[in-house]
Amino acid sequence: MTVLEEGTKRQSGQASDRHAPRRHLGAYLTAAVLLTALGRTVIVWIYYDFDYVNTEAGDFLKALYDPRIILEPELFSPYVWAFTVALMVTGLVAALNRRAGRGAALLCGFVMFATAARELIGLASSDQFRQWYIGGNDLEVAIIASWSMVLLFSATVVVLMLRAGDRPATGSAGMPAQGSQLYVIAGGLMVVLGLALVGWIVRMLTREEADKGSYFKGLVDAGENPYPVLAGSGEFWAAVFPVALLVLGVLALMRRPVVRGASITLLGVLLYLYVRQMIGMTITDYPDDVADGNRIPFPGWDVYTEDTEGWLNLATYVGGALIAVVVIAMMLRAPEAAAGADAPPVAGGYVPPQPVGQPAPQAPPQPRAHPPYDAMPQAPTIAAPPPPAAPPQAPPPPAGPPPAG
Repeated sequence: MTVLEEGTKRQSGQASDRHAPRRHLGAYLTAAVLLTALGRTVIVWIYYDFDYVNTEAGDFLKALYDPRIILEPELFSPYVWAFTVALMVTGLVAALNRRAGRGAALLCGFVMFATAARELIGLASSDQFRQWYIGGNDLEVAIIASWSMVLLFSATVVVLMLRAGDRPATGSAGMPAQGSQLYVIAGGLMVVLGLALVGWIVRMLTREEADKGSYFKGLVDAGENPYPVLAGSGEFWAAVFPVALLVLGVLALMRRPVVRGASITLLGVLLYLYVRQMIGMTITDYPDDVADGNRIPFPGWDVYTEDTEGWLNLATYVGGALIAVVVIAMMLRAPEAAAGADAPPVAGGYVPPQPVGQPAPQAPPQPRAHPPYDAMPQAPTIAAPPPPAAPPQAPPPPAGPPPAG
């Protein structure tokens, strides 16, 4: 057993089941620096914009959980707040060289790249959007530089993390690792939720007043918004989540370990949004709420039970929150790539020479390849001395002391 353990134990510098290989440490640390820089940029802009809005800090903190509070667009939206937290947490996980940080970094990188590209396209294509965005201040350079930095940093994170790839969650013999069926279950749940969200988009586009051309153009051009919104409109984010869920769901069905960190991040953001929505439905005084400059009437639970579409909305909110909890719990327990999947197998079964007596002269042994990694250790072959040519005529002399060494 000692010989077997010596031949198969993890070598120094080899990846564990939760930590990435050391050869990817530089990529993980770089991604951590870039992601946290993006998160800090959003926080700085929110802090700076308080000098230009009428919202108090207390109202902003209340708006984090109460959707009835109206905030100026300079303070961004709940989608941006949630992903800002995701950027900071993902950066911390990547700095710890955890494999889960790779998937989360890829998700955040793709989402932030799409958001920045859409904002820059809007600034370049729409005079009205550009005038509203930067016409009344002297922050043109700072705004364009910030979005350009987001575009560059997010693209760099995506490239680094794509190169720091993992293998599927399989065992040493190519069979599914124990617990990897959690990927399949979570993938099915994500596909179901993604299809449900796609169904709501189709429902919206099939209304008579829907402008399909403007909707699809608005997904890539922020200047198409009829009202000013920073860092993504509601329609943009409503399309991001089903696309991400379907992509991650398919990858999870393939048992790709990159899904683990990405799905925890995405479902964590969705869980926050759904819980915030349901909190607003619970604490509202609708229909007694009166609209003013800081609050809007918000429908309660009873309003959603008046027709079939309302019940389907409730099913989406409650079911989506439950799916998010279940998927996060599964992915926290799901296995990553096998511990030795990223390093070449180490030859095992080395057997040290055993102390034996003086063997008869024999031909030097031919070099023999080491057994494979998972082969059983083989005992050394000891050649027996040849039989004596004739029976001895006298008893042999007493044996002397054994040779030293």
